[in-house]
Amino acid sequence: MNDFRLPTDVRPRRYALKFDLDLDAWRSTGSARIELATARATKEIVLHACDLDIGAARLDGEPAVDISHDEEAQTATLEFASDIEPGDHLLDVEWTGEITAKLRGLYRSVRGEERYAATQFEAADARRAFPCFDEPEFKARFAVEIVHPAGLMAVANMPIAAQRDLGGGRTLTAFEETPVISSYLVAFTVGPYEATPVATTRTGIPTRVVLPPGLAVRGEHARDAHVRAVEWLEEYTAIPYQYRKIDAIGLPDFEAGAMENPGAITYRVRLLAADTQTASLPVFKAIFAVAAHELTHMWWGDLVTMKWWNDLWLNESFASFVGDKCADGLNPEWQMRRDIVADAAPAFNLDSLVTTHPISMEVRNADEASQRFDAITYNKGQAVLRMIENFLGEGPFRDGVRAYLQRHREANATADDFWRALDESSGRDVTTLANAWIREPGHPLVQCSVREAGDDLVVTVRQQRFFADPDVKDTAQTWPVPLVIAYGADTERREERVLLEDRETAVTLGGARWWFPNAGAAGFYRCAFDDRSVVLLASAIRRLRPEERLSLLDDQWALVRARKAGIGQYIALAARLRGETDRAVLQLIAQALSWISSNAVTDAARARFEGFVASIFGPELAALGWERRADDAPDERERRAIAIAALGQHAADAAVRREARRRVEEHLAGNATLDPDLAGAIVGVAAIEGDAALYDAYVTRMRASEKTDAQEEARFRYGLTQFRDGALAARLAGEVFTDLIRTQDKALMLTTLLGEPHSRAAAWEATQRSWDAHIAPMDPGNKNRAIGAVSGLILRAYASDAIAFLASKRTPDSDETVDRAVERLRILTAAAEQMARDLPAALEGVSERQPA
Repeated sequence: MNDFRLPTDVRPRRYALKFDLDLDAWRSTGSARIELATARATKEIVLHACDLDIGAARLDGEPAVDISHDEEAQTATLEFASDIEPGDHLLDVEWTGEITAKLRGLYRSVRGEERYAATQFEAADARRAFPCFDEPEFKARFAVEIVHPAGLMAVANMPIAAQRDLGGGRTLTAFEETPVISSYLVAFTVGPYEATPVATTRTGIPTRVVLPPGLAVRGEHARDAHVRAVEWLEEYTAIPYQYRKIDAIGLPDFEAGAMENPGAITYRVRLLAADTQTASLPVFKAIFAVAAHELTHMWWGDLVTMKWWNDLWLNESFASFVGDKCADGLNPEWQMRRDIVADAAPAFNLDSLVTTHPISMEVRNADEASQRFDAITYNKGQAVLRMIENFLGEGPFRDGVRAYLQRHREANATADDFWRALDESSGRDVTTLANAWIREPGHPLVQCSVREAGDDLVVTVRQQRFFADPDVKDTAQTWPVPLVIAYGADTERREERVLLEDRETAVTLGGARWWFPNAGAAGFYRCAFDDRSVVLLASAIRRLRPEERLSLLDDQWALVRARKAGIGQYIALAARLRGETDRAVLQLIAQALSWISSNAVTDAARARFEGFVASIFGPELAALGWERRADDAPDERERRAIAIAALGQHAADAAVRREARRRVEEHLAGNATLDPDLAGAIVGVAAIEGDAALYDAYVTRMRASEKTDAQEEARFRYGLTQFRDGALAARLAGEVFTDLIRTQDKALMLTTLLGEPHSRAAAWEATQRSWDAHIAPMDPGNKNRAIGAVSGLILRAYASDAIAFLASKRTPDSDETVDRAVERLRILTAAAEQMARDLPAALEGVSERQPA
């Protein structure tokens, strides 16, 4: 794809689209009447079209004399004999195209004998379904008609306006006209769907969940989450929901997690089909959080749309930030603020690479845009917005949000438009502060030192850019860092706000006995401490809030991987947190120990490492037991699963493995049902020492569950990756690229298989063998996930070959992703080697220590 942009002197106002869908031949025949406004005289109209055969075009009844295509620009040029004068015109176009196997544009999906057609148009794939002006700023109204097999349900952005039987087993479904939206937000699907009963919001918006047959009975929790979230968002924005209805549609195959098409939000089935009999608490949280994220887009992205993909973050960062505020506010018992802190970790990790990018930066074409749907755009942007809100206060921030949305509704906007609204609402120069964070790559490492001065602490903070690669030289970058320092004076907790604008500054904390430089973990910066600060923090670690302990742990783990601190420091910190009762903190420790187990534990250190894992998680399971209690708090339900997984996977606890195997066999035999909160952990642990018979039982259960229980299907699919028998690992690696695994899940399976010691060799062989036939043709999202999966080959024996292989498979739509995967491989391989050398000494003595 080249960098061509459409001229702005021809603008669409309205599309009348008709699609005739043949689900037997997987063909689409279409026609469009596009109402245009031209600003200057011309003889041609240029619009986007890709993989479409345009058979005819007429402007105000005059046929085009020539129709030419530019494959690189993905455009069609319609040339007319007469001049097209400035003013309003009608363009009629007819075309045919394929309902493609790729999960982009207008694509196909098959579930057993069932056939579906669905759309996924973001970033620039509407052009694969119909000729259009396929850039965000060309907003218009869309009226859609679909001819489809009788008996199937058709769903689109708007409610059905009319439906009639055409005879011959065909039905025409016509939908009401949309408000003004961009082409990438147009959506429709046809298939043998079922729907939940309709629920209605306080303001009268009909809401339902639409799922493949057999699953709608499990969709009511997700439906109700949409109702609650949209009500909260209407209040937060002070603007009513604009799109007449909410259909949340679970597609059998889907590239992303979800897509914010107004009125017709599309999802992976697992994010909608869940009830209390089948789903775990983390699944319910994910369903609510993703629904809130997508519904936030109805205002950020759909009502007000970025002008170009430079400001994609305006869509995604806001949806993540406000969506999480919504989910947290409506479900206080989940304490999701800890999850919001934990969710910043992927952004920190990507942003520590030389190959990162600013939150807002030039995007030259749609290929580049497709690679920007990453942790910077979503998570770093969210973290920076949270930091700015924390600095300004929730009231002024919300007032700026409302002013911005009102000012630009049904139009396009830029980041500067939003900052100006915050300037006005807060009376501060937010623009300068914000631009320093969104237009610069990277983030600061705040190096902290302390000295005692009588009853006070004098702390010195110094910033420099944090790189994961210790060999990268320091840059001259500085940020305006809004530090919020928490400190303790006797039993009282206090906070000090400091805007660190220069390289270094000193602050006196009166009467302080301990201090922590990122109160509430609201700042997007890493912290490193001198020895005295470490001692003071160690004595007060239980006084830190859970999100602050999360931040401290994650910073220390990042410093270890960057070889700026030794593994001994992390092990000592984790040991001091024995007895920790916060679910999110324990989960973070478990994740780090899992990485160490997979990449840095030698045979000589294995027994002592397993003992250390057992010393942290064994008391947890002993206290909680295997059975759910009537008075379990949400955290206790999740901690039990975390402990079982850690003990079974990384402590090699024989009793835990036996019990997991027993429970799985009872479940598979139909004699008992696994507790949904524990099922994922138990299925994974039971597989570790599983044989071919158990593997076959997992495959059978996975396939049988596809049409009845999306959660069961997912947990047994993941369970297949945990069989450590070499022959079974090789069998799965070979079957990933068969119809055993759906297209949407292949790259996710590779991520696990390439990251696990028992399956790396077989998975790497299968990946190389299958690349050209199966990975290269994937949609951009899944192809980039597969590339990222290769960065899990964190062993010297694989890394060099993996780097050379990725270089040989580089394409324009994966350049940035390849660069990052290569950099990660190089950095993490060196880090794992260093940890392996240092780990035995780090573990000396800690395995038997008691909690501090």
